[in-house]
Amino acid sequence: MPAGTVIKSVKDVIAVILSIFESAKNEVVFITPDSVMNLAGNYQTMQSAELLIQNGGTVRGIVPIVRDNIERVRKRLDFGEDLRHSDCFHEVFMIIGDKQQSLSAINLGVQEYSLDTPVTAFWSDSPSYAEYLITIFEKEWLEAVPAEERIKELLKQD
Repeated sequence: MPAGTVIKSVKDVIAVILSIFESAKNEVVFITPDSVMNLAGNYQTMQSAELLIQNGGTVRGIVPIVRDNIERVRKRLDFGEDLRHSDCFHEVFMIIGDKQQSLSAINLGVQEYSLDTPVTAFWSDSPSYAEYLITIFEKEWLEAVPAEERIKELLKQD
């Protein structure tokens, strides 16, 4: 097992997510449930992601795109995040910055995260662990639906 730190609170998870975005120079990739994306977005992660993109970096993410978060997803698309939809993840999240730092968690039974949700997450700066997580991300990325396609699908249902 790579060296790292176990994180037990959503507040600390968000602090690590922000740190990964702020320290990345090239790329951040993530898989996250909407509730984590929403909470993290309230703590400067969107601004950090936008700055990374403005400086030539990339941000790719897989999130469940539903009617309730279309506006939030569009904001992220507008400043250059490349997002895709999957509804397979609600207990799992991961974020990897520059194939170095990573945060990952599997919290069975969690349907929605709040600042008070107890979690067990693992932060590491091991490149080999980051590479393992990136392998999972890339597999899921290929199977996920591009965000614009998913949004059109949802809007057609009106």
